[in-house]
Amino acid sequence: MKQRYTAMIVDDEPEAIASMEILLEGIEDIEVVCCATEPEKALTLFRHWKPDLLFLDIQMPALSGFEILERLYLLHYGPCVIFTTAYDKYALQAIKAGAFDYLLKPVDMDELRKTVTKAVEKCKAFNIEQRLSDLEKAVQNHRKLRFNTRSGFILIHPDEIFYIEADANYSEIFLSKENCEVVSMNIGTVEEILPKQFIRINRSVIINSHYLTKVSGVNKNCTLKKDEDEITLSVPDKQMPDLKRRFGER
Repeated sequence: MKQRYTAMIVDDEPEAIASMEILLEGIEDIEVVCCATEPEKALTLFRHWKPDLLFLDIQMPALSGFEILERLYLLHYGPCVIFTTAYDKYALQAIKAGAFDYLLKPVDMDELRKTVTKAVEKCKAFNIEQRLSDLEKAVQNHRKLRFNTRSGFILIHPDEIFYIEADANYSEIFLSKENCEVVSMNIGTVEEILPKQFIRINRSVIINSHYLTKVSGVNKNCTLKKDEDEITLSVPDKQMPDLKRRFGER
């Protein structure tokens, strides 16, 4: 007897949910057990049904699909996630986020069958701990950081940050050599919310190690390169051993 797999659909458009339900009715091993247009209702239904597959829209007004994934991780719940989106620019992000797969709207039946087949195989092969590990990676890869500004706040993804420089009680977050955001937080406060990829190389500068290309103990500096931008920054002797170690571990 074939195993049936449960599915949930989350989309802010009822028409999109209805369309997906009709398509999934044509796949015999899949049973849609619940649907939701609102994030909070979706989370309640998650707890009750614990579906195997989650068809999740990305762009929604209350919470994005990635933000819902974060809530799921906090609930220690790890379904196989299939993003659905009408916006192709989100497709690459979904893949980078560690999502199982994605479908572009309007959803094609043949593509849906292929995606569901792969998802079912993953459900068979992966236990809940592995699914949660994948989900954690997805959340981490798409979590933006919140920085206070004089007029409110700004959200920046860690990978957008080139380096950060102190400016008295403020900090300048450089997204490139010519583009920076001034935030009303001192560099120590900024350092506390940054993930492990960031290294404080001296009292006034924090770098994103993802863009670190060279460390010179002789010249007491390091070089960062992001796209076409390149910059060399001074590193004091006492910071050099840690910087070399971190550079070698990447």
